[in-house]
Amino acid sequence: MNALTGTASPADPPHVTVTTSWDDGHTLDPRLAALLERYRLPGTFYIAPRNREFTPAQRLSAAGIGELAERFEIGGHTLTHQRLPQLTDAAAAEEIRGGRVELEDIIGEPVTSFCYPRGEYTPGQVKLVEQAGFTLARTVRRSSLRPGPALELDTTVNAYAHRVDAPLALRLAGGRPWRAARLFLAWDELAVHWFDRCLREGGVFHLWGHSWEVDARGDWARLERVLAHIADRPQVAYRTNRELLRLAA
Repeated sequence: MNALTGTASPADPPHVTVTTSWDDGHTLDPRLAALLERYRLPGTFYIAPRNREFTPAQRLSAAGIGELAERFEIGGHTLTHQRLPQLTDAAAAEEIRGGRVELEDIIGEPVTSFCYPRGEYTPGQVKLVEQAGFTLARTVRRSSLRPGPALELDTTVNAYAHRVDAPLALRLAGGRPWRAARLFLAWDELAVHWFDRCLREGGVFHLWGHSWEVDARGDWARLERVLAHIADRPQVAYRTNRELLRLAA
């Protein structure tokens, strides 16, 4: 950094931030949290405390949520994980607010980050999230190294192989078919690619996913490979989602 002008010199490394987030509030979340701890990585766990898509036995208990909160950020994910655009404004507002109230009662501290269930929301529901007291909200949009607006935060990579990503993989591979195939078929290859690009160009590398989905697809080794690759980099700032607020547009 030039001390007189405050501008970066060509020798200055790009500013890189790493964040991770994990959705839904499943009983497998502590297993994922243990991996994050092993590699000293931050995590934001977005939890719907009465998630209708899980059986009661699959939902992380209040005690489990409290234990996660001792080490990681807890974020809102509505009360029951309903699809917000299918609700009336009043019902959506109650889902958004109710999830926050219940989580705050459990962990005894403010919950200020939110994630839209399935990434689905209307423009009006962004305002409902803000009115409920959230200052940051994450979407499921991927393939970005820029966080974007605070209440519509973009991400980089999902811990899941999306079959719609063939054109993206081909573009990222510079038209090389074999490299594109690896990026397309293996989300860990895609994650490593994006992280290495972030190291070169700067920005925010945001990895997100679901513990239950990692387990269902037998992807724990892939996840650990990515966590080991992105961890313990001296030039990287490691932050929770909440701490991205000052970087958001």
